[in-house]
Amino acid sequence: MLDVRFFALRCDMDSTKGNIGIVSYGLYTPAEFETAEELAARSGLAVEEVQALGIERKCRPGPEDQPIPMAVKAAQQALERAGGLNPEAVDLVLWTGEEYKDYVAQTAAIRLQEEVGCRRAWAFDLVGQGVTTLLGLRLARDMMRSDPALQTVLLAGGTRNVDLVDVRNPDTRWLLPLSASGGALILRRGAFRHALEEIVMVVDPEMADEVYVPGGGTEIPFRPDNLGSALMFFNTPHPELVQAYLAGRWIEALTETAAKALAGGGADYLALRHLAPAQRRAVLSRLGIRPEASAALDRWGCHGINDVLISLDLGLKSGALREGSRVLMVAAGHGFTYAAAVIRW
Repeated sequence: MLDVRFFALRCDMDSTKGNIGIVSYGLYTPAEFETAEELAARSGLAVEEVQALGIERKCRPGPEDQPIPMAVKAAQQALERAGGLNPEAVDLVLWTGEEYKDYVAQTAAIRLQEEVGCRRAWAFDLVGQGVTTLLGLRLARDMMRSDPALQTVLLAGGTRNVDLVDVRNPDTRWLLPLSASGGALILRRGAFRHALEEIVMVVDPEMADEVYVPGGGTEIPFRPDNLGSALMFFNTPHPELVQAYLAGRWIEALTETAAKALAGGGADYLALRHLAPAQRRAVLSRLGIRPEASAALDRWGCHGINDVLISLDLGLKSGALREGSRVLMVAAGHGFTYAAAVIRW
């Protein structure tokens, strides 16, 4: 399990009432890992091909590591590290995890609210694929700005999209790094450190129907004859189009979104979503960021919504991210959708 670090924020409601900052965060990752060698054996790929996808190893979820319970563990840690913040002090709970969760058509935020004890809060789910954590930051910030009654917001989510990947499907090989985890953030009004500076979103709507799980929706409901079939895993109807997109527009869109958030300024640390090594080098080069100022996730896998939190945590542990650093967080997911946030740590 990743260590959870907390950086207390003193609040002066008279002088900083307009500021909204991160009070604490929590992370939960399964204890077990799958190595590149093990994944190669399952997928039929060479070990070198797996490593080229950015996988030295990745978190392997156990039966108890379901999306909502993982998010609950991360949220409980965040509350504890926030000086033992009373869950009933939380005004709003946002589910910032994946759409694929414990049960179909379940409102995860309400179950999360119940499990954590945020009984006073309003709760609802967000869906943004790999950018939902940053989408949650944007929405929470804007809601807090417009509603003085919102003082404390909990964002939490889990991901287990690894279950939706057919490891032997060559058309979705780029999804092999998918893993499992829970993550949480607590925002408070009046925080003058670790404040949010900017959050931007970019989407490419023409790619909306290029990556999805065909089975289980209203178009193709689950039936005895399709259970266990390819319909239960990620598919792409036009694999050549997706491969061309990933080879070109993918890096361009990541750097475009990051540049919009930076607005001409620089970054001291980049919390970047999981990428293959070659893609990662390209993004760092285009943004002018030194490799040591951004932690690679090759030993954790791709956690989508939680990638930026894992990178943030690794940066704090290594000392690459320090007090006063300007942090750029960059996320992306299929859809295709992109998000970037700037935080003055």
